[in-house]
Amino acid sequence: MPISFERGYTSKNRLRVDWLHPVPPERDRKTTSASGRLPVQEALDLLWAEDDGRPLLVLRECTNCKGSDGALLSRSLANDKTVLMTKWFRTVRLPAHITDHSHPFHNVFADLPFKKRWPHVFLLADRDSKPVDFTGLQTQSKLWQGMFRVLNARYAKNPKKAIRNWLRVLDRFDVIDARTVMLKAELLQERATNGPTTKRAKKMEAQLAELDAQRKQALAEEAKVRDLALLKLPSRVAAGGK
Repeated sequence: MPISFERGYTSKNRLRVDWLHPVPPERDRKTTSASGRLPVQEALDLLWAEDDGRPLLVLRECTNCKGSDGALLSRSLANDKTVLMTKWFRTVRLPAHITDHSHPFHNVFADLPFKKRWPHVFLLADRDSKPVDFTGLQTQSKLWQGMFRVLNARYAKNPKKAIRNWLRVLDRFDVIDARTVMLKAELLQERATNGPTTKRAKKMEAQLAELDAQRKQALAEEAKVRDLALLKLPSRVAAGGK
């Protein structure tokens, strides 16, 4: 079988950022208008679901990068490691017009203590933590350094070791996928040409069954690798800072 450096379908399904696009609720007519900006803690409550204790990763679009992941992902290097690491974050994407003073989520950027100007991407371990922010032009190594720092604060297991193992599991999926596609094509051809019960057809069926067993084993290993054991938030933070 020729060597292919393209990821298989199983890996490709994992190598997409699971962006969330929060929608602020409509305001009560008796209070403020629907277009008014929310207090920062109230806005964070909406970005951070009560049942999701993962650290937060927020990407702010701009007019030049609307619809693109360019502020987070490299345009010239492989992003497999970065995308897999996002699975341990709650990944939120906010629109470019968040810069409008009346936007409900405006204070998420206006009121948090960023280093300089508004970042394109920032991370929060919890509500009391200092944000780790990026301009959108950061190197991969700087981004990974910040992501690992936040992950180490919120998970019990070592994310660096886990990400290495997860990438190895993806490589196994790629081999299994490529071999499965090839065998299924050969089996169809064999059945069409010589019938479904030939010795060669039976052999390929057995090989496909073995590949299925290998896939199940790889899935079990992946589930183990993905579980970094999320730490509980301090009670004050878990209650939204109240």
